[in-house]
Amino acid sequence: MPRALTLAVLAICVSVRSGATGRSNNDATLEQLYDQHRWFELRDTIAGGTVAPFYVGAVASAFNQVASAEAFLNRAVREARTPDDANKAREALAILYMQHSRSRDMLRILDDMLTAAPTRADVRNMRDGFERFRRIPNQVVHLGRRTPFVCAVTASGVTLPARVNGKPVEWLFDSGFSHASVSEGEARTLGIPVHGVSMTAGDFSATTQTQTGVAERIVIGDSELRNVPVMIFPDSHPMWSDRPPGRRGILGLPVAVALGGIGWTKSGTCQLGADPTGRVAIADANMAFDGESPPVTRVRFEGRMLDFTLDTGAQDGTQLWQRFAADFPQVIARGSKSTTEVQQIGGRREEEIVAIPDLRLRVGGFDALLPRARVFLNREGTGMQYGNLGMDVFSQAPEVTFDFRRMSIAFR
Repeated sequence: MPRALTLAVLAICVSVRSGATGRSNNDATLEQLYDQHRWFELRDTIAGGTVAPFYVGAVASAFNQVASAEAFLNRAVREARTPDDANKAREALAILYMQHSRSRDMLRILDDMLTAAPTRADVRNMRDGFERFRRIPNQVVHLGRRTPFVCAVTASGVTLPARVNGKPVEWLFDSGFSHASVSEGEARTLGIPVHGVSMTAGDFSATTQTQTGVAERIVIGDSELRNVPVMIFPDSHPMWSDRPPGRRGILGLPVAVALGGIGWTKSGTCQLGADPTGRVAIADANMAFDGESPPVTRVRFEGRMLDFTLDTGAQDGTQLWQRFAADFPQVIARGSKSTTEVQQIGGRREEEIVAIPDLRLRVGGFDALLPRARVFLNREGTGMQYGNLGMDVFSQAPEVTFDFRRMSIAFR
């Protein structure tokens, strides 16, 4: 049974630090919501009020309001009381630029961060790994007509036909990856030059070494991307072990964001782009970006709204995490202890779980059933979300749409 990376977000530059002391009570509340990645609550708390520009910018970034996010975060840098506060705003900018594959802009911000804090090893790791991108233009996209096309939709993932530098491939769409990714051998076959510098990439609990490159041209459907940043992993990495040549690649979140969105039907039809009509408002969004995880949405369970991440690359299924176990002990009590194998960026490992039969979640307007829900007793995720929605949920709905213009996820 093929397994994909569990929570395969490349959290390369994520070390958010708390700001200076002496804040007002309101600032302390906002800081707590920010540090805990509670984007929907932070959005609702600042609505209609006058708050520090950093939090306005952070919310704008989480809900893909790029121009507003840049303006407020740059203002937060200029008005920062301390070097740490300035770097906190710069870090949010760097994550914003990474999500949109604006690598040259990201490197400029990382330079500024290192000037202010030369000992930040996480920042230096990322800056050095992407150094070659200084001489390469930022990614650009030419959007097509949103024409539906045939794709493969199974419980193992959504696989899109594409052409990379003119050569046909079939790559997995993984909303949990921070970049497009490919094996070394596939990169050579496709004419993607491998940059010599290695850097450390990882998920929440494991790391590995990776290199970088740039795919000059990727065509998917009627749309074309140029200068696409690519993470290049060794051919020996377990994520490629079950995949033949031509399928040893991943279309990460920034590709889907650049395309405006991606939707698919259970019968195997995909469509790119966002719905161009109607009003767009942060208040209406049910999906948010998070710099340390895949996108986040809200799931209804037993009358409560819970934050879950959305990971189309989680082929081994949905995970529930420690926060779920802590808040729902009565649910845990009807489960049974077991172990399961998961695959992470650093390789495979056994983890202890509690298996709960017939657990139901309502997500994106759809009622999903987990016949055997797995609660990972030692898996915190970012420490804030309740779990990670995998392909066992996505594959149940007749139709799924990620819309990055409206920042919405819909299951129909």
